[in-house]
Amino acid sequence: MTEPLQLAQRVTSLKPSATVEMTERVRAARATGRKIYGLSSGDPNVATDPRIIDAAERAMRGGDTHYGPVAGSPELRAAIVAREAKLSGAAYDPGDIIVTPGGKFALLTSLMALVEPGDEVLVPAPGWVSYNPCVRMCGGVPVPLPMLDRIDGETLQRAISPRTKAIILNSPVNPSGRVLSREELQLVADLADKHGFWVIFDQVYADLTHVGAFPYMQSLDGACERTIVVDSMSKTFGMTGWRLGYLALPPGTSKSVIKFIQHSIYCVPGFVQAAGVEALALYDEIVPPLRRMFRRRQEHAVAQLNAIDGVSCSLPDATFYLFPSVAASDTEVARHWLETVDVAVLPGSSFGPAGAGHLRLSVTMADADLDEALARIARAGLPR
Repeated sequence: MTEPLQLAQRVTSLKPSATVEMTERVRAARATGRKIYGLSSGDPNVATDPRIIDAAERAMRGGDTHYGPVAGSPELRAAIVAREAKLSGAAYDPGDIIVTPGGKFALLTSLMALVEPGDEVLVPAPGWVSYNPCVRMCGGVPVPLPMLDRIDGETLQRAISPRTKAIILNSPVNPSGRVLSREELQLVADLADKHGFWVIFDQVYADLTHVGAFPYMQSLDGACERTIVVDSMSKTFGMTGWRLGYLALPPGTSKSVIKFIQHSIYCVPGFVQAAGVEALALYDEIVPPLRRMFRRRQEHAVAQLNAIDGVSCSLPDATFYLFPSVAASDTEVARHWLETVDVAVLPGSSFGPAGAGHLRLSVTMADADLDEALARIARAGLPR
């Protein structure tokens, strides 16, 4: 009898996505008739603007249902160049832009372009649950870099080694909503230049900044040439299911990176890109009201959470997340709230050991449901 066939370690060794698993648990519970109040999802839970949907329909009915340009449609890449010029001030050429099926694939593409087996990639801790697995799938070694409250220069210096190929910076931060300061970005940019490594700048939540001007890594003098920008339409426009993101690359690098797209997804559907062009054209109408809604919900939820014994929550500068600390095991608190009052949140330790003792809450439910969820949390309190 032959030995059972084995799958590759690159998949068998991966841990499941904590965020996706919780979404599936909530979906399964709801299918049994339970009403679960979901504060765990990263979906902004807003309807895609009908004009965006209409643009996709027009494109489909107009025949845009075939293979398109691998890097993305000229119209969308030009719109992204204009977006970057307006928001970050960085001057890109359309040839520097690659359109991807969502921000996660943009991240994976950037790592596939940079990481050789054994290379080290500094990843934020706490940080988005897919950073470490994506590095490992590329044969790299993720090295956690503590940055819950700040990026410390000495700690960063100690984490850098001859094998350091890149650092992933996420601002605003998932899970905490923290915005990295210009001084922190400059610190990283200087060390990247000194030690010769790349910066992958994940700015997926930048459009949901509530306080002050948002600092972009690619806007710093000299940083653009070693920075790969990851972005997405998902959070900004309520387009999570459309799977539309992009990379903004240093001049001259896209010709090599595009080969990974050729041999993987080939291209993003043209009608989805047409929807993206329309979304960017509607930015000034769609985004400010969305930002105000999330800020109002954050402020309301922070006040309610801070009234609960053992919970301490500060108001972040961006996103629709809250990252309160709890005077109990974060995994036990999340389990307690789900099992006793049907409220789903994510333990902070899902985002790495640096997140332990915290919970990630998304204020993306309708106002009435959010009020009910917060009332249930207050009633349940922390487990004893």
